[in-house]
Amino acid sequence: MKQYHKIKNGLFVLIFFVFSAITNAENIIPLDSISSQVDKEAVFKGKPNKIDKFIQANKVYPFQAWQNGIEGVVNVSFVVSKDGTLMNATVENSIDPLLDSEAIRVVELMTKWKPALKNKEKVHSRRNVSVSFVMSAEEKEFAQTMRKYGVDDNAPLYVIDNKIVETYVILPDYNLKSLKVLKGEKAIEKYGDRAKNGVVEITTKRGTPPIW
Repeated sequence: MKQYHKIKNGLFVLIFFVFSAITNAENIIPLDSISSQVDKEAVFKGKPNKIDKFIQANKVYPFQAWQNGIEGVVNVSFVVSKDGTLMNATVENSIDPLLDSEAIRVVELMTKWKPALKNKEKVHSRRNVSVSFVMSAEEKEFAQTMRKYGVDDNAPLYVIDNKIVETYVILPDYNLKSLKVLKGEKAIEKYGDRAKNGVVEITTKRGTPPIW
């Protein structure tokens, strides 16, 4: 009986691998089947359905790139299959590995598409989107302040006006009353494991700034 179960499980694994191979093969779209000209291009159907708003809502500026003031617009191309699946997202113009990776991540979240039409038939098509990474003057100023105080490449824990803020901050220099950086055991002892990348304690002059 035990031997039967072993054989049965072995057969199941074999069938699973064969099925996976067939599925993967079906997901490969030959280049000559992708229409370069269509009557109606593929339309994004996610929420929000405006591509720029979706990107803005889901994009995370990589901390190291943000801290170092790296900016740019990453253009990503991809295929929308005739069943509305986004496939083969590729960076067309590399800006920085961190920005490139984040651009691909955000684009691959855009899973819901209405496929393109050609002669009233659904077809595979190619689309391009731009993912913009731009810092405001206030952000550049604050990132420069972070570098001056020796904050490392990993996002720290921010404590602003005695409130923990686990995200980026936008703090104009004129609103900065004091800034203290804690690292290592001192940071962890005071704030726990969340402080493993260090803590930036900030006191403002005019109240807590906006966060994002």
